Amino acid sequence: MLSRMKDFWNGIFSDETGRPKQGYEYRILHNLFDSAETGIILRWREGKLQDDGELPAVEFQDAHIEHYRSGLLHNDSYDENGKLNPAIISEYGAQVEYYINGRQVTE
Repeated sequence: MLSRMKDFWNGIFSDETGRPKQGYEYRILHNLFDSAETGIILRWREGKLQDDGELPAVEFQDAHIEHYRSGLLHNDSYDENGKLNPAIISEYGAQVEYYINGRQVTE
């Protein structure tokens, strides 16, 4: 399992006013993933992690990305050769995993 966001799966998260998170969020994580500091961009819709149509829901500074739809790992897009695109890309593309609606699938 390559996901770094297991605690966020299918959860609904609120902003400081108690409303479901919306839009983009940038954070700096400390002492995680073998790094003193790591930047992360999160994309939200209705309090759940959600790709924005162009960009993945989760982007780490070290090039780890995760695609989500409605809080579940998901990428049902295909490349120009008809191959399913991964929902998780890690280790600069050396490791990938495929998910549809939160369930791991083979490519």
